[in-house]
Amino acid sequence: MQSEHYRKIELQSPADLTYLYTNAVAESRQKLDLHFPPSAYSNGDQPDPMKERVKELVDDFIRQTYTYASDSLTINGLEFDSASISASTSKNNGNNNSTGDAPFPFPSAFSAPNETIEYEPYDGNLASRVSSLYAQLESLTTTVAQLRRDAPGKAAKMYAANLRGVLEREDEEFDEQQQQQKRKRRRVEGGKDVDVDMEGHDDGEVQENIDAEFRLDIPFGTQAERERWQSGEMAEVYTDTLRTLLRLQGEESSTEAASHNDSDKKAISTTVATAERAEKAVDVVERMV
Repeated sequence: MQSEHYRKIELQSPADLTYLYTNAVAESRQKLDLHFPPSAYSNGDQPDPMKERVKELVDDFIRQTYTYASDSLTINGLEFDSASISASTSKNNGNNNSTGDAPFPFPSAFSAPNETIEYEPYDGNLASRVSSLYAQLESLTTTVAQLRRDAPGKAAKMYAANLRGVLEREDEEFDEQQQQQKRKRRRVEGGKDVDVDMEGHDDGEVQENIDAEFRLDIPFGTQAERERWQSGEMAEVYTDTLRTLLRLQGEESSTEAASHNDSDKKAISTTVATAERAEKAVDVVERMV
């Protein structure tokens, strides 16, 4: 369904309409010069009467076209009044015997208002406030420029220092792990403990540096049992248990009885063999029961 009224053409200022009107007049002048070139037999000081008549008719046509189209135009939200434009046109034609060179007339509503300049009394507080704000702006601008120069270098130095710290820490942990592996390898190959000084050297610190996935936790039961395992008393316990079981079976030999006096001098390397014998003895006792 079509609306009864079409939307009007919206212009922002009278200068837009003046620009369109001036371009139309300029195009008409070019067409006149093209179709009515200056004659070779005519005097240059006297205009061509036919060309002047055509020019007058074309200018009237352009002015009349814009006058009729003014009802469909709005400039900055204000509407044209074709009656006022016609009156203004006739007034201009009566006062000036122009041939169409005058600009397109606008009604009084679109004329530029008279501008008046008013001065407020000087306010010292506002002036000082503006001065302080400008000083603050300059200070902040200087601070931002200084940060742009110094911040990238400081950030790079901090990153490099943190990276060096992490690398040194990882190197220390790796060295500690290598030393611990060497100590374990000596225990396995030599069949005896490492020296007490090396065994107790930063042992707690090494344990803290070892990752959780590489740490081997063996349940020792109570703290007393852990200490007995570390001191080697568990070897004596297994030896005494084995000897008791053999005595109950009546199979204790004189050699084993003589070695009872030297049991305190045995190293932890004999614990494995003793434990195997104890397991065999336990199996024998279970079969007897």
